[in-house]
Parts: sequence; structure tokens; C-alpha cells
Amino acid sequence: MIEEHDFIGLKCPLPVLKAKRVLKNLINGKKVTFISDDPASPIDFTHFSENEGYEISIKSTSKGIHYFTMYKNEI
Repeated sequence: MIEEHDFIGLKCPLPVLKAKRVLKNLINGKKVTFISDDPASPIDFTHFSENEGYEISIKSTSKGIHYFTMYKNEI
């Protein structure tokens, strides 16, 4: 089961800052999903994942809810 963290109602930069805290302690290869309704969050999470080496999958709904599933594969 993938761990989920709901950041709905939080505005930039809080969703990505809170996600960073969670990811800091994430076991290698384990996936976690973050949920946000902040319109800037797809840009923030994409930028963060590129800079920190996380794999990311983004799904957005027509109601403006974004789901970011992230993990890191380090050898």
C-alpha cells in the first residue's frame, strides 16, 4: 500500500516543503503519494523531483486536485 499525505488547502510553497520532510525519511524504493489543490504544485513538485533525483508520476483531476507519486531508486 502506498502511503498518502493530504496537503489540500495549503498554498505554495507549503505542499512541497512538507513533502520534502516526508521524503527525507523514505525507505529507498518505497512510493509515497502527495495530494494538493494548489495550482502551482505541479510545477513545484516537478522542479523538486528533478533537482533531488526522485521519480515522479503526476495525475490531475478536472476539479484541480493533483496526485504526486514519488520514489527514489538509489543503488
